[in-house]
Amino acid sequence: MKQISLLLLIAWFLLLAGSPEISAQEQDVSWDRLSKAEKQVLKPYADRWKDFPPARQKRLQKGASRWVNLPPSDRGIVKNRFQRWKKLPPKQRERIRSKFQHFKKLPRNKQDQIRRARNWFRNLPKERKEKIRQRWKNIPPGKRSEWRKKKRHKINQNRKKRLDGLNRGRFNKNNDAFRPRARQPRPNHPPRRNR
Repeated sequence: MKQISLLLLIAWFLLLAGSPEISAQEQDVSWDRLSKAEKQVLKPYADRWKDFPPARQKRLQKGASRWVNLPPSDRGIVKNRFQRWKKLPPKQRERIRSKFQHFKKLPRNKQDQIRRARNWFRNLPKERKEKIRQRWKNIPPGKRSEWRKKKRHKINQNRKKRLDGLNRGRFNKNNDAFRPRARQPRPNHPPRRNR
């Protein structure tokens, strides 16, 4: 039972690592070429190792190598995630896999943008997260893309306002120092006199 769980854990770990295709010209990964630690992790595959295609052997070796180099504290986290993964219904797992594959195909800057948004959300207080989730649930699925566009537009407007404020003379381009805006005379009013 432990071997099966470990085997499934490694498979899940490989899924997270991604599985780029390897050219057909690449040689098989010889069982003898594996380190002792990798052999220990991949022990359930020892009898069938020669039968695997080179791409699969390479992915399994990469996953075993990552597992071996993972600190013990992180291994516990990975095991917990794998337990949660096993409890998910098959349809949900498939949906997660397809989303992950879609994510991997996105340009690097879009992936980074998604990661930043995820990290921002993770760092929010629980109450704020729940409020956002509730607001999202209240938006009908057909209106969500429209909501996203409005939100992006609002963010861009705020960004533009901040930049306009800087460009209106509040930012000294010569020495990059922040300076107060010069006092402008009020229209249709005589200049103030000191008393």
